Amino acid sequence: MVRSRSRVGAWTRIETTTAPAASSSRMPSAYARSAHGSHTRTATWSCTWLRYVAVLAFVLLATPSLAAEPTGSALSAPLSGTNVDPTPVPESNGELGELLGRIAENNEEDSSEESASDSDDNEGSIGIVGAFNGVSSFSPGSNGAALGLDSNSMSLLSLTENSATLLAAASASGQVTAACTIYDSGSFKKVFMGGSISMLNTTTVGYVFGVDASGNIDSMLGGVNGPVNALYCDNETQLVYVGGNFTSTVNGLTSNVATMRSTSTGSLAIYEATGGAWRPFSFRGLNGPVFDFAKVSKNVYAVGAFTSTVDNATHTALNEQPMDLSACTITGGNNAEIQGFSDPHNIICTQNADSAGNTWLMRDKLPGYYRIDFPFKATPSLLRLMNTLYEGRGTKAIRLEAAPNNQALTMSYLDPETHVEMFCTQSCPLPQDYNWHEFRFVDNADVLANITGIIVNIVDWYGMGGGFNKIELYQRDASVHAIDEYNASPCSSQAIRPSSQVSGNWKPTTAASYHGSYLTFSVNSNDIASAEAQSATVTLVPFVPESGFYQVYMSIPGCQNTNTCLQRTSAKVTWLMNGKRSVVTTVAQHNLNDEEIPVLSGYMPASSMNFSSAIYVQLANEGDVDPQATSVEVVVDSFRLERITSYTDLNGVIELYEDLNSDLQVNGPLYAPLKEGLPASSAVYAATHGTFNDTNPEDTLFLGGQFLDTDKNYYSIACYRDEKITALANAGVWGDVRALTFIGSSLYAGGSFNGTADFSLALNNVGEYNTTDQRWYPLVGGTNGVVNGVVPYAPFGSRAVAFTGDFTVVNGDDGTSPVEIGVNGLAMWDTLAGGWTNTPYLEGKPSLVYSDARSDDHDSVAFAAGNFNAAAALKANGAVLLTPSENIQAINMMGFDLQPSDSGSFVVNSGLWYAKNNGTTPMLVVGGQFRTLDGGINIAKLDDGKWKRLVTDINGEVLTINNAANLLFVGGVANVTDTSDQKAFKGLKVLDMDRDRVFETPSLKSSEGDLVGVRVNKVAIRADTSMVVVGGNFTLAGGMLSCPYICTLDINEAQWSPLGSNTLIDQVTDLLFVRDRLIVAGTFKNGTEPTKYLREFDFGLNAWADIDGADKLPGPVTVLTAASDGQETTDGFYITGVSMKDASPYFYKYDGSTVTAPKFTIGSQSTINGILEVPRSRIPDSVLGTGNSSSSLTRRDSEPVIPDNYVLAVSGDLYLPSGLRASNAFFYNDKWAPFLSTIQDNGSPGYISSVFFEIPPTNVYQRHRLSVALVIIIAIAIALGITFLIVLVGLVYIYLRNRREAAATASAASAALAATTAGTTKVPLGATATMLGTGAAAVAATAAGTRNLQSDGFRGTAGARETWGNVNAVTGEPVSFDNIAPSTGRLNSGTPVGLAGLAAAGRKAAVSSDTYVQQDMDKKANYDDTNESLDSIFKSAAAEAEAEAESEARERATSTGSMGSDPGAVGAYAMPTPRHYTSQQHDARDRSESPDHSRTSMYRTDSTNPFEQRMALRESQGAFPPAGPFADGDDGVGHIPMPSPRHMHSEHAAAAALAGASGAAAAGLGAMAAKDARRRSESASTRNTDADYSASQSPSSRPSGESSVGGSSAHLPIRDSLKQYPVFYAKFTFSSRETGELGFRAGERVFVIDQSDEIWWMGIVDHGSDQPLEQGVFPATYVSSEPPKSNDWSELM
Repeated sequence: MVRSRSRVGAWTRIETTTAPAASSSRMPSAYARSAHGSHTRTATWSCTWLRYVAVLAFVLLATPSLAAEPTGSALSAPLSGTNVDPTPVPESNGELGELLGRIAENNEEDSSEESASDSDDNEGSIGIVGAFNGVSSFSPGSNGAALGLDSNSMSLLSLTENSATLLAAASASGQVTAACTIYDSGSFKKVFMGGSISMLNTTTVGYVFGVDASGNIDSMLGGVNGPVNALYCDNETQLVYVGGNFTSTVNGLTSNVATMRSTSTGSLAIYEATGGAWRPFSFRGLNGPVFDFAKVSKNVYAVGAFTSTVDNATHTALNEQPMDLSACTITGGNNAEIQGFSDPHNIICTQNADSAGNTWLMRDKLPGYYRIDFPFKATPSLLRLMNTLYEGRGTKAIRLEAAPNNQALTMSYLDPETHVEMFCTQSCPLPQDYNWHEFRFVDNADVLANITGIIVNIVDWYGMGGGFNKIELYQRDASVHAIDEYNASPCSSQAIRPSSQVSGNWKPTTAASYHGSYLTFSVNSNDIASAEAQSATVTLVPFVPESGFYQVYMSIPGCQNTNTCLQRTSAKVTWLMNGKRSVVTTVAQHNLNDEEIPVLSGYMPASSMNFSSAIYVQLANEGDVDPQATSVEVVVDSFRLERITSYTDLNGVIELYEDLNSDLQVNGPLYAPLKEGLPASSAVYAATHGTFNDTNPEDTLFLGGQFLDTDKNYYSIACYRDEKITALANAGVWGDVRALTFIGSSLYAGGSFNGTADFSLALNNVGEYNTTDQRWYPLVGGTNGVVNGVVPYAPFGSRAVAFTGDFTVVNGDDGTSPVEIGVNGLAMWDTLAGGWTNTPYLEGKPSLVYSDARSDDHDSVAFAAGNFNAAAALKANGAVLLTPSENIQAINMMGFDLQPSDSGSFVVNSGLWYAKNNGTTPMLVVGGQFRTLDGGINIAKLDDGKWKRLVTDINGEVLTINNAANLLFVGGVANVTDTSDQKAFKGLKVLDMDRDRVFETPSLKSSEGDLVGVRVNKVAIRADTSMVVVGGNFTLAGGMLSCPYICTLDINEAQWSPLGSNTLIDQVTDLLFVRDRLIVAGTFKNGTEPTKYLREFDFGLNAWADIDGADKLPGPVTVLTAASDGQETTDGFYITGVSMKDASPYFYKYDGSTVTAPKFTIGSQSTINGILEVPRSRIPDSVLGTGNSSSSLTRRDSEPVIPDNYVLAVSGDLYLPSGLRASNAFFYNDKWAPFLSTIQDNGSPGYISSVFFEIPPTNVYQRHRLSVALVIIIAIAIALGITFLIVLVGLVYIYLRNRREAAATASAASAALAATTAGTTKVPLGATATMLGTGAAAVAATAAGTRNLQSDGFRGTAGARETWGNVNAVTGEPVSFDNIAPSTGRLNSGTPVGLAGLAAAGRKAAVSSDTYVQQDMDKKANYDDTNESLDSIFKSAAAEAEAEAESEARERATSTGSMGSDPGAVGAYAMPTPRHYTSQQHDARDRSESPDHSRTSMYRTDSTNPFEQRMALRESQGAFPPAGPFADGDDGVGHIPMPSPRHMHSEHAAAAALAGASGAAAAGLGAMAAKDARRRSESASTRNTDADYSASQSPSSRPSGESSVGGSSAHLPIRDSLKQYPVFYAKFTFSSRETGELGFRAGERVFVIDQSDEIWWMGIVDHGSDQPLEQGVFPATYVSSEPPKSNDWSELM
């Protein structure tokens, strides 16, 4: 029994007993009486109950919020039943997305809403998990292998946001380090790449090549002869700029020796993408490597480690200046004797083949020669010969000699087979064919400048002899002769030929000692200034083959040749360089010997039909003239133009004009250095364009490299704008800058530097420079190695920057601390988020990642090259998102991927978005075989973009995950390697996500009671219940419960239960709820019946049932998936399994009535992990193609299996009929369309394990478990609240009752006095006193009850009966118990004794505890009630009722005739007569005077009732322990005691005063009060005040005329009067523990006198004739109205 004991101002104390509970709470047996007066008591009660109210209010307010987030024990705390999520959910929840169709339809219907609100980036996203490290859209170029690559060769890839395509592979060693793209009308045309590669697929390439969208390779005419470092594609001009460490294009080197030097490009070349040809520069390149290009405005800047251009005479074309052989002396040695073939002039300028007059032959079988003597001084550079084939003849080998000294000359030629330049001196081969064969003069310029002719010796021949069909001779430099006959060959095909014109008296001069002729102008020395002399001019127009810088040399014959040294003077030479500029110089001609003097130097445009440069020679007006000379002369022989270097102060940067049209070069060169260049010896590695603070867009060139200028305070990086070099903030960086790119308003730099140049900021090889605020910003912690490439990465949008180089770690930040992120030479920076982000998947170190994100007319394509094992569009270790727009997105932040397990295994088998209910934010959870960076094993959650440990580790492979409310179910393969570990995975773990702990459940075991072979394959949640169904390979649940292969778990009771009686003989592979039916995939065998692989359990019927058509299945079922059929609900589902015959996959469908087999073809090696129907509109046209509006997949009986406008999506590892291999594909119109391909890090194809969606959580029924502490708080709050309400109601009730009774008593007293005064029958003094005393006592009792006056010795008993006898106190009239109200035990109002009963009821506060407890003598002796407030309270109460009482008394007096005239008058006040009991201590006198002092036993020995016989026997054997005693009356008979009259006289006095009694009456009452006071002082030591009162009221002591009250004649023995009360029998022994409680033994009879309370009754027990009666309260549940049966006697004994 739990009982609460209440005290004022104290908390409840809990006590327990072993007896049955009477109630969870009980009414208080008594209230402790305060010793501090009424004011103190009032304050105490007020403060105490205010506290109660406050506590109750707090708990009531706090309880809902506390209950909403329980934190206590899940098993020990009470449960409160709730529905966790009332939101309806689909009928089934298969992992492979049975809701895809429904979600897609919802997305289509709500597209407008989605566009308006995109707060959730993952809304409508599909989660994909499996065994892969990279994923991309299927690419035909990958041949279905998802780009598994050979790391021993270089692979060239194209990358988009969703796909990766293999463009080409290099079988030989080499790398691609540069790339650029050409677009045509906004569409991708070709990508050009360069590096150190020489072979691509089967095509030989020369370090640079192009690949179009179809994979066709453009070898670029063989490329260049050295590594390529940089490429730039100008889409406006369709030109490709190539820079690197090469000297020439391969095409130039392999064409012929005449032009191979002119095509030298010196690390720089231009390729025409449209025409497919190399475009020559007007200069021959640069003298150092080129590293990068950048275009600013319309000009392209090439940067590198060079100082000058390469465009001197060595690099000019050799076939552009023909010599006029017809003017030369031609001779032949051993000319043939055949007519028409002996003249050596036959082969000059001939156009015909071998014939007479067109061929020169030698004599048969004899050697010979062909000699050319120059008529002028010349420097030969190229000899061209065409062999003769006449009658099988021809020259096989030649040797060249110089005339006149026959010095052997070294020649070179191009091998016709290898196209390699070969050198020869004694014998140079000449093929026997009709092709030109060229021989270049290799000897130095000094040797060649002094020869006067050449001799071609024929040293070997074909047939009968040698000979030639054609011959040509060229000189290297452009030249022009004053004598026009020497200018060019008459057979030259050049449209523009050098020429000369003479104006004035110029005369040819030939000197014997001079080789050739020249012009001389002579004039009298006095006529130098004459018009004739000044107008004499020789105009020479050279043929300038290409624009460039030239040095002009003038050949001046020595004056000694003609002995005219005295006459020689100076010549005025004017050079008209272009239409706007000319140069004039004076050349002295006093040289004695022949000389070639440089006279002019500068830029000269190429000769054209529109303009040609010209040289004018005149007699100088102010030339030096010898005073002795009478005449003067000037001579003009020839001018030679030698190509010279254009610029020698480039210092790493050269500007190339956009338009390279030769017509625009008239005014100057189309290339130039910076107006203000970098310091000498600068090496520039990177260049890009952008904006600088307030400048216009794209007007600033940013340069990075290895350079410094201490005067201008810039280091390694600077910008060029307004024709000046400007330093960046912090003076740049300290170290080398290797790469630059500009995005938005920021410059991103990479290289080998550790911070800013002023050492104020650490950068660690990468940095961002914001041009708006001109500040450097670090990219978190940078990299741990050199960065060689920085490019924007277009597939990831304009916010991504890719960094490549020799680094393995990027230093990131997870928001709380630095983190080292392992990489392999590739990192991606998110410019918007300001952090490292995920990259495309490249398993290997890339040598190149390129994307032209700055162009506005291109697709978002990037290119990558390197030695890779595998590649995909996106790096994603086991998990990836597919957005509604079919874009693939990474799930986690870079560096926080899932990692392979310690054993090296890696697979993600299952995943879900965990959500407790619709109101909670979903959290992505995955399971499989892996580990997380923070130590998690096989299960992980995605927290702020990072995979983290979830609650506990799962040291076994996770196969399935599902959740019910806050419980996450994790199933998989049990760990049998370490069974001693208490935390070992036993196949199933239930995680309490609210409390981050394991929810303990009995484990699943095998038939042997161990974990061998135990696994859970699927966990299914039954909606709107607390049931979880688990299927797998196990036999026992919870140790001994037989639950083979499938079992149910109640999440509220944590108890396993079998699912009916099944016939499974092997593991369950999948579960699926369809409405209220559970579809179970497993192996069912019932006796001799055929094996079945699919059955259902109907919860409505609570029975297993067969599925129609399931017997057709050819093997075990592996996957079940709901079929929506385009409807909201359906009974259909798809079935996937493996055939027992050949282990090939099969596909069936249950359409709601039977299982059907559609026409479905797939490779037998395939593994299908999921199949579902998808709306056709959800699939991009690029995947399925246009015009495919519906699916034609049908059953074999031609009925449709899936609805129109739907397709089937199949996931796993698929071998498609076309031979392709994919991880996900669509089946439609009897065709396959591969969609997704995955790849593992070893290059083998991956597979998709599961596809899941962010769907509402399944609605389950779960009782929330509250914590013990919270339960205690709530219990206390409730108890306090109930206590407060009970006490409050009691106080209100007592107050109102006492107020009513006080008013009634005052009215009665007033009425009595009024009747006496009116002359009615006089009431005897005793009766009057008794009435007054009774009324006063009632008022006093009311006042005392209002103030709660109590003490430990005197207390009222709650619920006590209001009448104590059956005799009227005044008249002696028996009291009718019919007047007692049956429900309250109180006297009914309106009865003759009702008012007296009410007055007597007010006296119960005066009934002290000594009335019942005999032993408490000390307390009685010390009792003293001063009754200090009785009068005041009485007056206040009487004042309110005076008028009403007086009126009522008069009405009663009128109705009865005379108040008090008849002792039995109705209007008299009835006082209960005290009842006495017989005491052994009374003397004989008392007994003899009592006529009815004996009683008969209440138990008859002759009764047939065994119980009564037993009680009579016990009564005769001895007395019961005393519980009274009751006081003896004057008759010696024990009576029920009346309240003590110790205060009666005081009460009489107070009543008389209140009622206005007469003076005599008042005096009498006062005397009686004084007498009573003396009696109390004299009898303080007596034992019982009630006995004194009885003695004082004996007949002998009563005054005459006073009626006897309580006399012997009116006494009724108490034991007889008990028969009037209902009798109950004690079922249990009750031991009283507190004063006022009634103790009894089991079996005793209890006379119940008050049943007004439902819990505690008041009764009297008669323990025997020799024992006093005992009265008190006791628990009602301890008694019964039925007497005990005979078989209960053993208990009573």
